[in-house]
Amino acid sequence: MSNPFSGLATAKAALLMTGSTYVSFFFGLIVSAIIARAVGPEDFGRYVYIVWISGVLVQLGNNGLNTTGIRFISESLGRDSKRSARAVHGWLLRLQYLCLIATTVGFLVTLPLTIPAGWTGQVLLFAGVVLVSMIGKTFYLFDVSMAKGYGQFSVEAFSTMSVSAVNLVAVLVLWFMKAPLNAYLALFALTSVAYAVIVWRMLRTRRIKPSGRGLDEALAPRLKNHLLWTVLLTVAAAFGNKASETYLLSQYVGPAEVGFFAIAASLTRGGVELLSAGLNTVLMPLMGHGFGAGGKERVNAILADAVRFFSFAGLLLAGVGFLWAEVAIALMYGAQYEPAVLVFRVMAIVAGVTLSQGAFGALLSTTDNQRIRAYVAVLSVGLSILAAVLLVPRYGLIGAVTAHAASSAVIFLLIGVGIVRVFSVSLPWRELGRQLAAALVAAAVAGACWWLNAGLLMQFVAGLVYAAMFVVASFAFKAWKADDVAQLMPLADRFPRLLGRALPALVGWMRR
Repeated sequence: MSNPFSGLATAKAALLMTGSTYVSFFFGLIVSAIIARAVGPEDFGRYVYIVWISGVLVQLGNNGLNTTGIRFISESLGRDSKRSARAVHGWLLRLQYLCLIATTVGFLVTLPLTIPAGWTGQVLLFAGVVLVSMIGKTFYLFDVSMAKGYGQFSVEAFSTMSVSAVNLVAVLVLWFMKAPLNAYLALFALTSVAYAVIVWRMLRTRRIKPSGRGLDEALAPRLKNHLLWTVLLTVAAAFGNKASETYLLSQYVGPAEVGFFAIAASLTRGGVELLSAGLNTVLMPLMGHGFGAGGKERVNAILADAVRFFSFAGLLLAGVGFLWAEVAIALMYGAQYEPAVLVFRVMAIVAGVTLSQGAFGALLSTTDNQRIRAYVAVLSVGLSILAAVLLVPRYGLIGAVTAHAASSAVIFLLIGVGIVRVFSVSLPWRELGRQLAAALVAAAVAGACWWLNAGLLMQFVAGLVYAAMFVVASFAFKAWKADDVAQLMPLADRFPRLLGRALPALVGWMRR
């Protein structure tokens, strides 16, 4: 059997996940735009608020079990212990049922506090949609994470693409029928269940099954300690990832503003996933496998490369997202959603600059340092809540995006500086500096295009110019290593007319 964690298999998995993410992302954008145009800003704000509440409960219901599963299943396989991997799977599954029951009870108890403003007469609909979607997505997230731990990345790729396609067709049908908001909410709940059912079937066909045996004595203390801090980290993420801003917008400002904020957040998240889905999918399993096979030195080497790739993707996201913000929202959602443009621009810059935080978090999880990550996350939640309380009721939408930007910057700086100092990690500062120089050159050229004409068409062209100039300048400034380009040499053999001369020339340029 081929090794799912080999270099070639990892590259294929990253490519597969990137492709599936592209498809799912575009389907999701179309679905969001159709619903927004069909129901209007007020009802769309209520729709995305319910989707957000469901997402928060999924995080609480899953409770970090997915992260621990990826970490220790992949590590067990790195030690060639399939029995240990199956034992970890089974032990976590039993905890999953308990966490789901506790989350359901907690939601029902706090139901009066979470109902959107103006929806007091539809409590049963609200509770039903949230619970059904939460249960379905929780099981989906758990199962697909276990599959990643086993190196079966295609499970997530196939499930997301297939369900996204069916969901798009269903939304189009509802749109032609001029269906009300409640119909779209019911479809959201059904789609969440479909995710869980499909992945459950895929795990069975791949014979990925948990076992009822106990954890290995040597592994149990490390796993439980990791899970303890992962739980704290997950709770912090659930209440810190734009949660306080979204909740306060709903309670003090209005549902339309919730929709504007959610649109910007969704587009930003889509851009992040488009540029980093492949890396995010394979990074933690790769680190876990590397830790089991080669220890911290191997993990640190993986981190340095991951930071370079994340940084490049982040700078690309920041520039293109800023330039395309007005174009994307005008074409997809219409003029009535114009207030989301500024929010999207700010979020795109923040997300781009802090994108490499994912690599730092994976390092902490893989090397049994969840405690540090949890401490910083809890501090970030506190700062986020404080900023939101001070800014959202008074400044509304602008206050919400300001609070989000401030808390995101603080957490990124704390994690980055802390890892460099505490773990003595050597980051690729030279390459990162050259990436920044390339981004500045690209921004200057794209800014000149925009200065000539600020219309939507020129903003779109400026985004293309930025992306092209950034890539070219990154090679011109030698922001890459020769080994990075050398990894692509098999493509020169496959496409000799297109790349036969270009890739060898690039390798030679990087080695000068």
